This record gives sequence, C-alpha cells and structure tokens, in this order.
Amino acid sequence: MTLTLMPPTTSDVRPEPPDRRPPADFDRLAARCVSPRAALAYDAEILDRVSWRDMADHGLWRLGVPTALGGDGGTWLDLAEALADVARGGGDLGFTLSLIAHAGFVRALVEHGTAWHHRTVLPSLLKGAVGATALTETQGGSDVARIQTRARADDDGWVLSGAKDHITNAPVADRALILARVPELGRRDITLFVVNLHSPGVRRGDPEQLLGLRTSPTGPLYLDDVRLPAEAVLGRPGDGLSTLYDIISFDRALYGLVAAAYLEPRLDEVVRYTQERHAFGSPIIDHQYVQGRLTDIRIAIEVSRALALAGIDALVRRDPQASLRCSVAKLLGSEGLVESAQNLMRLRGHLGYMRGDTTRDLQDALGTLIAGGTSEMQRKNILNQMLSNRER
Repeated sequence: MTLTLMPPTTSDVRPEPPDRRPPADFDRLAARCVSPRAALAYDAEILDRVSWRDMADHGLWRLGVPTALGGDGGTWLDLAEALADVARGGGDLGFTLSLIAHAGFVRALVEHGTAWHHRTVLPSLLKGAVGATALTETQGGSDVARIQTRARADDDGWVLSGAKDHITNAPVADRALILARVPELGRRDITLFVVNLHSPGVRRGDPEQLLGLRTSPTGPLYLDDVRLPAEAVLGRPGDGLSTLYDIISFDRALYGLVAAAYLEPRLDEVVRYTQERHAFGSPIIDHQYVQGRLTDIRIAIEVSRALALAGIDALVRRDPQASLRCSVAKLLGSEGLVESAQNLMRLRGHLGYMRGDTTRDLQDALGTLIAGGTSEMQRKNILNQMLSNRER
C-alpha cells in the first residue's frame, strides 16, 4: 500500500438552529435511569449498559454532530453540558467518565475523520456502541513517545501489533482509537488508527480492580497482527500527535465541567445536613470552620466550571491557548473534586467515614487525579504550552 499524506475530507455542514431537534433533559433522564442502578453497577464493577443505551436512544451523541453526519446539528458545548447533566442527575462518576471517553472518540471522528469514518464507524457510536481511546502502555504510561505498538503497511491496508494498558472502556468497547508507530515513516511516525475491537487478532485482558470508578471498566488490549483497511488511519499517517492533542484536550475540559456538576447536588445535601445537625447548642452551619468547608466546595465548583467552559470555547475557536486552558481545567477540576470530597466527609464526621455514598465519592474523586492524564502530566503540558507561546 502506498502511504498518503493527503488531509482527510470532512462534512461539517451545520444547518440553522430551527432544523435541530429539541435536546432531551439529561439531568432528569439520568436521575431516572442511571441513579437507581448506580450502586448495583458499582458493586458488580460493570458498566451500566442499560443506561448507556438509554443515553444513546435519547440522542446524547447526536448533540454535537452535524445533521449531514446523522446528528442534531448542535455544538460540542451542547454535548459537554449534557454530559454535565448526566453527572449531576445520575450520581455515578465512573459511568460519566466512560461517557467522556466515548465523547472524545465521537468528536475525533467528526473533526478529523474522512467520509469512510463517517459512513462506517460514526453511525454505530451514535446509536449505542461503546468507544475507547487506547493511548497508554505498561512501560511508557502517559509518555506517548515510548509507545511500542507498531503498524506496517501491506497491499490491502495495515497490520497492527502491540498492547495497550489501563484503557477506559476497553473490557466492553466495540471500537477504539489506537495510537501506534509506523516505523517506515521515519522520525515522525506516530499515527492514530480506528479499530474494530471484534476483529480477529484483538484480545481483551481482565478488567482491572480499581479503588474507585468501578462503573467505568478499565483494562488492557492485546493486538496480534490485526488487519485494518487503508482508510483506518485517523488524520494523516505520522501526524498522530497533533490530532491526538486536539482529541484529549476536549476530554480534559470535560473532566472539569463534570466535576463541577457532580459536586452540586452533594453540596446541597451537605448544606441541609449542617443546618439540621446541632452541636454546642446551634446548627453546625453556624460554626466558622463549617462555613469555610462549604464555601471551599462552592468555590471549587465555580472555578472548575468556568475553566472548563473557557477551554471548550478555546477549542471551538481553535485558539492556540486551547490545550493549555483544557489542561488547567482538568488539573484544577480533579484536584478541586478531591479536596471537596474530603470536605464532604469531614463535614459529616464519623458518619462520613462509614462506608457509603460519601466514602465512594472520595474513592471516585481520587481516580480523576489519574484518569484522563495525571495532574503531573497536565502541569507538564501547561509548561510546554507556556514555553511554546514565548517562542512565537
């Protein structure tokens, strides 16, 4: 097969707003379908596929997709706000993070895909199939420069071999965006491939046993001479990093927006608790140290939401600062979520430390420091962007 460096063609045609279908109320939908099953899914350590299907059936994935590609002609902000609604109403952070992983894949296909991707891959992801983005490997972790997965060209397309580790949705995903090297391209060899995970040669490892986020199945993928069509490349061969940075930036901003939405009902609940719980002759909300913890949670919500919206806006406008802003949103969103989960536990005292919703919130929050790129990786990206901007 002859390698081509021609840019992909896209069909990003958006109609006027009157042609769009009214969006579903995903806050109420999640409260009705996700919330009642969250505890059972958590104990079983499985993805809630029933709720996943409900979300797809109500048009969640169509929100940011042009009508020409089977969507509702909205914006990526529409999708981001709907995901925040799911986090707010569903109360299942793991489930929402699995949605984020899928959302990044959908956006990647729309923004960087060809007519082949739009015709053969995107429709299934809009209708309920599960997507994953497989970047990390056991040895390299978040350092994509150390990936060992390889692809070679043959007469009919590509042959992909390697292994990916710690991949959100891998145990249950139908399609994956996989980062690999194409050595014959030389130094600039990192390339993204769209892979059907039901193909011969694909094997899934056992799901990982995680401290939290147990409703977001995570695990390894093994690729043994998996044959792909020539069109499977997303973007241009060898240009995978620039495409990847755009994809993961959206995911990072979503973490901040989801963190804020997830905390809102928990803050309302703990405010009521502090108004009803008495100590030393008055409601504990009258005490300054309690007020401090409550306002810290509110501040975390406002900061996370504002930074996430700024990051998404920068992405849509193709602002050179977009990657930096999305990393800031991920960093402060995750760390604010962890600090807020600790405050929720402390405000309830011994009751907060007993196994239940509050301890689960803390366990899940800790996972966001790792999932979607560690805080250390966000700081590295922020610094790299700072230095890059100085050189312009």
